[in-house]
Amino acid sequence: MPFVIHIVDDDPAIRESLKGLLGDAGYQVECYSSAEAFLAVRAPDRGCALIDLRLKDMDGLALQKELVAKNAAVSVIMMSAYGDIEHAVAAMRLGAVDFVEKPFSPEAMLRRVQQLSKATDADDLALREARQHAALIELLTPREKQVMAMIVDGLANKQVAGQLGISARTVETHRVHIMQKLNAESLPHLVRIWLSAGHLVDVPES
Repeated sequence: MPFVIHIVDDDPAIRESLKGLLGDAGYQVECYSSAEAFLAVRAPDRGCALIDLRLKDMDGLALQKELVAKNAAVSVIMMSAYGDIEHAVAAMRLGAVDFVEKPFSPEAMLRRVQQLSKATDADDLALREARQHAALIELLTPREKQVMAMIVDGLANKQVAGQLGISARTVETHRVHIMQKLNAESLPHLVRIWLSAGHLVDVPES
C-alpha cells in the first residue's frame, strides 16, 4: 500500500504549494478543499493527512474527531496560522502526531512527512495505534469509561452495577454504546483496545 499524503486546506495556494513540495519528493498527493470532500473518500491504510485547523463549515478538529470515530489509519498533522496551546493540546489528545504553525518551513515539513513514511517498525506502529485507541476512548462519557474499565477487568454486568450503584440493564446499555463508539467487534477486541491505550487514559473514580 503506497504512503499517500492527503492535504485538506481551503486555501488553494497552500494546497498547490504542498502538493508541489511533496509531489517533487516522490509522494502520491491528494488535495481536498474541505473536510467534507476528504470524508467522501476512503482513506488508505498507510498515509498522512495534513489538515488546516480553521477549515470552513467543519473545522480541522471536527474532521479529526470524525477520523477517530471511523478508526482511520492515517497519521494527522494539524496546521494553523493561528495556533495556540489549547488547540494544539486538543489535536494531540485526538492522536495528531504534530501541530504545525503557518507559515512553516518547507524543509521541516518534508522531513516530518519523511519520518512518518518510514515509521514502519513495531514500536512506531504500536504507539500510533495506542494513541488512536486512546482518542477513541476519549469519545466515551465518564460513566462509560468507568464501565469499560470494569468490564475489561473481568467483572460481570451485575458486579459492575453493584459497584456503581446502577442497574444491570443500564450497564448493558452502556456496554452497547461503548462497543459502538469504539468500533469493537467483540469483548476480546474491546480488551485489546483497552490494553493498547489504557495507560494513556484517565478513568474517573466511581
